[in-house]
Amino acid sequence: MFKVLISKIVIPSNISDYLSRTLVVITVATTLLIGGVLIIQQTLYYNKISKQKSNEYLEYQKTYIQDIVKNELEYIRIQNEIFKQNINEEVRNNVTQAYLTAETIYQKYAGIKSEDEIKALIIASISSLKFDMEYEEVFISSLNGSGVYYSRRPEFTGKNMLQFKDVNGSSVVLDEINLLKSKDEGFLSFIINSDLNSKTSPNKKISFVKKFGHFNWYFGSKQYVEDYFPKFRDEIARKISTVRFKYGGYVFMNSINGSPIVMDGAVYKGNMNLMEKTENIRNKVFLQELDVVKNNPDGGYFYYQWNKMNDTIPSEKCSYVQLYKEYNWLIGAGFYLDEINQSIKDQKMKLWEDQKSSILTILLILILLLFIEGIIISGFNKRYKSDFERFFNFFYSSQNNYNQLNISELNFDEFRRAGIAANEMIMLREETEKKLHQEHRKAMESDRLKSAFLANMSHEIRTPMNAILGFSELLETDNLSEKDKLVFVKQIQKNGNMLLNLIHDIMDISKIEANLLSIRKRPVILSKFMEDISNHYAELLTSRKDKDILFKINHEVNHDVLIQTDEIRLRQVIDNLLGNAIKFTTSGSILVDVKLEADMIHFNITDTGIGIPSDQQAAIFERFMQADQGDKINIGGTGLGLAISKNLIQLLGGSIQVKSESGKGSTFSFYIPKG
Repeated sequence: MFKVLISKIVIPSNISDYLSRTLVVITVATTLLIGGVLIIQQTLYYNKISKQKSNEYLEYQKTYIQDIVKNELEYIRIQNEIFKQNINEEVRNNVTQAYLTAETIYQKYAGIKSEDEIKALIIASISSLKFDMEYEEVFISSLNGSGVYYSRRPEFTGKNMLQFKDVNGSSVVLDEINLLKSKDEGFLSFIINSDLNSKTSPNKKISFVKKFGHFNWYFGSKQYVEDYFPKFRDEIARKISTVRFKYGGYVFMNSINGSPIVMDGAVYKGNMNLMEKTENIRNKVFLQELDVVKNNPDGGYFYYQWNKMNDTIPSEKCSYVQLYKEYNWLIGAGFYLDEINQSIKDQKMKLWEDQKSSILTILLILILLLFIEGIIISGFNKRYKSDFERFFNFFYSSQNNYNQLNISELNFDEFRRAGIAANEMIMLREETEKKLHQEHRKAMESDRLKSAFLANMSHEIRTPMNAILGFSELLETDNLSEKDKLVFVKQIQKNGNMLLNLIHDIMDISKIEANLLSIRKRPVILSKFMEDISNHYAELLTSRKDKDILFKINHEVNHDVLIQTDEIRLRQVIDNLLGNAIKFTTSGSILVDVKLEADMIHFNITDTGIGIPSDQQAAIFERFMQADQGDKINIGGTGLGLAISKNLIQLLGGSIQVKSESGKGSTFSFYIPKG
C-alpha cells in the first residue's frame, strides 16, 4: 500500500502532473547541483590561487632581491670602468704634462743652445714637476733602449735597458719600444705580484708612453692600481651600505678571501675574517656563499638562519649572492621568510574574504533562481495544462464535425505545430470525404459514359456492318450493271475502313489504359512528311462533294531539316485533328501552320467549323467524351480520337491545347521536340 502511494506521488497517472513534478524536481536538483559545483569550484579555486599566490609572492621576492643584487653589480661595473678611466687619464696627463714642458723648452732654445744643454734643461724641468700621488713620476728613455732619466733609479741613466725585466719577469722597456714602433703613444698593462699588494687589491700596473722625436726619446709614466684601489673600494662600500628595501632588507658585500666589506647594512671597519671563525654562524653562512658561487657562477639562492637586527632569535632567511669576478667580491641580499609568510597570510585573508563574498553571491543567485524558476514552472504548468485541455476537447468534438482548432489560443510552438497538423488532418479528412463523394459521382458518371459508349459503339459498329452486309447481298443480284457493282464494292471498302479505324481506336485506348502503348523514334524529313499530308488531304477534300473547304499547309522549315520522332504516331495525331476539322467544317477553310522554334516543332490546325463551347473544351480530351452540339447536329464518332491524340503527344514529349469559340471555329495547337 505504501509503495503504491509513493508510486502515485512520484509517478502520477496524469501526464500533466507527471511532467510538472518531473520539471520541478529536475530544475531544483539541477540548480542545487550547479550551485554546489560552483561553490566547490570556488573553494578549489581559492586553494589553488592561495597556493599559487604564495609561490608567486615568494618567487617575486626572490626575483626582487636578485634584481637588487644585479643592480648593484651593474653599478660596480660602471664605477669600475670610471675608476680605470681615471687611472688612465692620470697617467696620460702626467706624460702629456712632461711632453708639453719638454716641447716648450726645445722650441724656445733650439738653435740657441746645444742639444746637450737643451736635454739637461728638459731633464731638470721634468724632475721638478709635481704630481698628486706620492709615487707618481715621469721617466725618459731613448727608442734604442738606453735609459735617460729615472727619478728613483739613477743607475738606469745611460744603461741599455732592452734586456731589463721587472720583478715579475716582464720585459718592460722592450714592450714599450715595440708599442712605439707602430704608434706615437699608447697604454700598456702588466700583472704584478708585489708583496705590497693585499689579496683584496688588483695586482696590476698601468703605463703610458709617448714619443719625443727631437732626440729619439720617449716619455713614460706608470701607476699601480692598488694605490688608488682602497679609495675606490670604500666608495663602493659606502654606496652599497646605503641600499635599503622592504622588510628592513640590506645588501652585504664580502671578499672571497673572507674579509667583510659591508656587513649588516654598514661599512665594516674591523679585522674579522669569516674564514677563520669556524664556530661562528657567520662562518657557516659565508661557506654557503662560496658554495653557491662555485656551483653557480652567474649567482644563486641559499637558505640559512640569521638574527634580525636587534633580535637574538635566529629566523630563516633566503638570500641571493653573485660574484664580481674581477675583484672577487661577493654581493648579496636577502629577506626573512617569516615576514614574507605574514604578507602571504594577509593576502590569503583578503582572498578568503573575496571567496566568502563570491560564495554568498552564488547562494543569493541560487535562491533568486529558484524563486524565478518557481514562477516560470507555475506559469508553464498553467499554460501546458490549458493546451492539453484544448487538444482533448478538440479531439472529442471533431468526431462528429469538421471544426478546427484555434491555433492562436495555444501557448507553445509544439502544440501550435501539432494543432496545425491536427487541422490539416481535419481538412484532409473533409477533403477525402469530399473526394470520395466526387469519386463516387465520377464512378457513376463513368458507368453512365461507358454504357453510353457501348451503346454508341454498337451503333457505330452496326452502321458499317449493315452497309457491308447490305451491299454484299446486293452484289448477289443477277441483273446488276458493272457500274452498280463498282459502286457497291466501293461502299463495302469504305465501311470496312471505317470499321477497321474504329477497331484501331479501341485497341489504342486499351493500350493507353494498360500503359502498353509505345513509340519508336526514327529520322523524318519534316518537309516531305508535310507534303504527303498536303497531297492526301487535298485529294480527299476534292472528292468530297458535300464539303466546300479550302485546305492549306504553311511551314517555314528547310527541306533538309530532320526530326527524330515516331512518324506513324505523329501522322495518327494529325489525321485525328484534321479528320475532326473536316467533320465539323462544312464550308470555309482548314489551315495547318508548322514552325520550328529552338528545339521544338509547333503545329497549329485551324478550322472555321462549328467550334466548341467554352465549358466543354476541358472535357473533349477525356475518353468517351464528345462536345455536345445540341439536338440539331448528329456528328457521330466514338469520342476516342482526341484522348488518343493527347496521350500520343505526351509520349512524343509535347503537349496539346485548344482555343475555340462556338460558331467561329477551333484551333488545336501542339508541339513536340525536334530530337
